[in-house]
Amino acid sequence: MVGGCFRNTRILRRNSVTVKGLVLSENNNVISTVYPDVLTICTYTEFAPFAYEDGGEILGTDISLLTAFARDINLEVDIVKRAFAGLWEAPGNGDCDISAAGMMEYEDRNLGENAVWSDPYMLVTRSLLIRKSDKDILRGPTDFQGRKIVVTPTSSAHIDGIIRYEPLGATIIPLVPSQDEIVSQLLAGEIDAFGEGDVSNEYLAGKYLDDYGRESLVLTDIHPMENPELLRFAVRSVDERLPDKLNEFIAKTERGINA
Repeated sequence: MVGGCFRNTRILRRNSVTVKGLVLSENNNVISTVYPDVLTICTYTEFAPFAYEDGGEILGTDISLLTAFARDINLEVDIVKRAFAGLWEAPGNGDCDISAAGMMEYEDRNLGENAVWSDPYMLVTRSLLIRKSDKDILRGPTDFQGRKIVVTPTSSAHIDGIIRYEPLGATIIPLVPSQDEIVSQLLAGEIDAFGEGDVSNEYLAGKYLDDYGRESLVLTDIHPMENPELLRFAVRSVDERLPDKLNEFIAKTERGINA
């Protein structure tokens, strides 16, 4: 554990000079990163399928995309596990090169002077994951009066929950020990819904099946937020070539985003 963060992969090489606390490559043709020759990725691992842990390894669609990007620009990869709250601040603080966990740009998510948001790589919508047995009674916001909805703190689901459900009498619980734990609480009847994007909730609905291989969970109240929920990476911009190269890679590999 380093500075309260958990590292998942090793850092391989140290070929750099330090100027005013910034690590710069000795080769002008190589993109400058926090650690030379390494793309350091900060992520929150309770956002499957974007980022999650399996057998001690950090996986996910965000991780796969950024690993492919690192390979494209000839960098090794180091993954740092962090909490979601403030994850977007890590690149600007020099803790990593890119933060990734299905994040949307908000005005109050300040990246600082040394980081920028990437171009969008995916469009998602809001949803609630509920028990399949409740699908006919929990269909819209008013149906959640007196119900408990769990969300990740400071996430889009948290913002949406406060705006859409709390005024109508729902209880919003911003606490996610793990996705597995929340699904267990949901199936046990301790809570009534898990607020996440449609991509994450579809993943969970397909993962947790009953003894006969049938889905026990379904999505309800699928809806867009006021502004389209375009997912982006927070990117360190001390070397402006890094976000530029990432945006080029996103444009080349990710298609069909309705900006």
